[in-house]
Amino acid sequence: MPEPEAFAAMERFRNRVMALDASAAAELVQAYGPIYLELSDRIDALLATIEEGQLTFVQVQRLGRFRTLQAQIVAQIDRFSLVAASRVTEAQAGAVELSRQGARQVVGAALPRGITLETLAQINLGWNALPAEAFNIFVGLAGNGAPLRELLAPLGAEVAAGVTGAIGQGIAIGQGPRRTAALVRDQFGMGLTRSLRISRTETLRSFRESSRLQYSANSNVVKGYRRREARNGDTCMACIALDGRRYELNEPLDEHVNGRGVLIPITVTYRDLGADVDEAPGEELESARTWFRRQPAAAQLRQMGPGKFAAWRDQRFDLEDMATVTSDPVWGDQAVETPLKVLVGG
Repeated sequence: MPEPEAFAAMERFRNRVMALDASAAAELVQAYGPIYLELSDRIDALLATIEEGQLTFVQVQRLGRFRTLQAQIVAQIDRFSLVAASRVTEAQAGAVELSRQGARQVVGAALPRGITLETLAQINLGWNALPAEAFNIFVGLAGNGAPLRELLAPLGAEVAAGVTGAIGQGIAIGQGPRRTAALVRDQFGMGLTRSLRISRTETLRSFRESSRLQYSANSNVVKGYRRREARNGDTCMACIALDGRRYELNEPLDEHVNGRGVLIPITVTYRDLGADVDEAPGEELESARTWFRRQPAAAQLRQMGPGKFAAWRDQRFDLEDMATVTSDPVWGDQAVETPLKVLVGG
């Protein structure tokens, strides 16, 4: 299987999906900006009142202005959540369409040299292109099957609670209005941060899962898939640890939030087709771990962090140990970096 060619083909489609997400993200930022500016002015006015009156947090909570601000935060961000759900759904639909186009091309690139989908069709192994309706389960829904609007719906209440907590923290530790405002703005910005995280995670998940569905519909040609990750400094060590792992077609990829992993099909071989021929050497893609070992020490340090880098250089663990699969009620199974104390047994 000429996996490098299949990976290159898949990366081209993944990059187009990333462009869809970038477009959605720009629109979310644009929609959130006016809300942020308007409510920031009201937060500043409230903090000035708190400072002037030297109010306790209990007194603040009794202010009509404070209660009004909380209600405005919830109402404004609830409206934003509806816009976000609609825009992410559009990105998902685009990602699904790209997967429908890409799956056939990637599988074709993954076949043994000299074998094409057209030649397979001549021996009754033709490509089964699923209808567009089969992919509706990946559009407008989160990974746990809930509508996207339900995943985004709590944002207003969460941001209001975060702002309230920041104001309380600022008062409790005696910070002035300027530093308290910075704490509040951090919490207020979490609404946008969370929506962007949901957008990328769910758009890429839709792309992966619709690719897997297309592979499964062609299980006479595709026998499974390998997890493949980008080879750059932004790739987390858990993904590097799992790069190249084989999955069955009925197994979703245990990718983490914001993960960019792709599914490279494992196709029928010459021997599967009845030919007494082995695969040519060098057809498999270099693993991300091998790639990582070739990087300069300074780059490895930046990607690993000082503690893990030092322990790894001391041979206290292997790169393969750096991934742990956890379960999340929203995101499902996801691979995360193994903590250093677990890696070194301390």
